[in-house]
Amino acid sequence: MPRAPVGKQRLSREDWLDFGLTVLRDEGPQALKAEPLCKRLGVSRGSFYWHFDSAGAFMLAVVERWEARATEQVILAVQQCAGGAAEKLRFLLRKVGELDVRLYEAIHSLEARLPELTGVLRRVHERRLGFLAGLLVALGFAADEAALRARMTYAWAMGELLTRDPQQQAYTEAQIAAVERLLLRP
Repeated sequence: MPRAPVGKQRLSREDWLDFGLTVLRDEGPQALKAEPLCKRLGVSRGSFYWHFDSAGAFMLAVVERWEARATEQVILAVQQCAGGAAEKLRFLLRKVGELDVRLYEAIHSLEARLPELTGVLRRVHERRLGFLAGLLVALGFAADEAALRARMTYAWAMGELLTRDPQQQAYTEAQIAAVERLLLRP
């Protein structure tokens, strides 16, 4: 069971969102209800509604927090990585391989309850594909070929995350080398 933030009198919006991400990952979308979360955190419902208009608004904000962490922060880390496009692609694959698939699965199951998430998830996938294609263009691929290879690489990465042994915490170096050889080299 996720632990509540400790040592604070007031919970910030970020505290709520971080706790929401943990609860979503560990317990699923059905656990993202205001009253039970407030009880677990030892706060009144007013604390929740101070930051969020509704449970749906909270869920959407939780997913947007995930978007920032699992997409924008990863992209920023790759951009700051030393080296050229090949090194950045290798670094990207390592970072993606470390993502927590349980959270991704929980977000997709939440989508059935909250149709607004479809737009967020589409935006996430398009942003990731666009970034990956940009790295491939920097490697020398034409834009249309880069887009195709980005889609194939992304499909592999997501499929591998969803089907790998739960004990495996990252892609192996052999997997990364194979993806580079098959999809990322001109």
